[in-house]
Amino acid sequence: MTTLHARAAQGVTLPEALAATAFPTGIALLSAPHAHTVARVTDGHCRTREADPYDLSAVFEARVFDGERELRWLCDTGDRGRAVLLTEDETLLPATFPEPVTPLSATAALTAHYLLWGRPAGGDEEWTVLHTPRIGTLTVPHPRPGPELRLRLVAREYISTDPRHGNSHVSEERLLRIETVPADPQEDTHV
Repeated sequence: MTTLHARAAQGVTLPEALAATAFPTGIALLSAPHAHTVARVTDGHCRTREADPYDLSAVFEARVFDGERELRWLCDTGDRGRAVLLTEDETLLPATFPEPVTPLSATAALTAHYLLWGRPAGGDEEWTVLHTPRIGTLTVPHPRPGPELRLRLVAREYISTDPRHGNSHVSEERLLRIETVPADPQEDTHV
């Protein structure tokens, strides 16, 4: 049995949520009307290869993670929204998030992988530029991997079992990290 704990806060800005959760390092997936950005989080601030600090004013949804916890923030009015922090370690929950969330007791926890689109097309020791002809480029805070490697997002899925009928399902997912994986030599490189 694995327990996922959470606390929430309503009416907070994304910078306030980042300050309250005090991520020393991490990765942020930031959605804005004009772009989807992957940023590095350092001491509660987001930065990209092009901008330090990154302007969060247009972001309407964010997921920030560091392997131990995940912050989710969704804007609902102006620049304010609801923030929720998820973790298996209850001591990492911020006291400044006043709303307790009922803990999730999972019967199992599984690792899930999501291959990031695009192949490494540039970068350095801190950033990888992924490219695919149909979509364009995306810069990711991960050292540029070798030519036979790709990047993937790693998540933890929490499996619950319905007590009435016994069916199991993924009841929650928490993002963990970005890592390298060998490229599939059979994969179509023209996609």
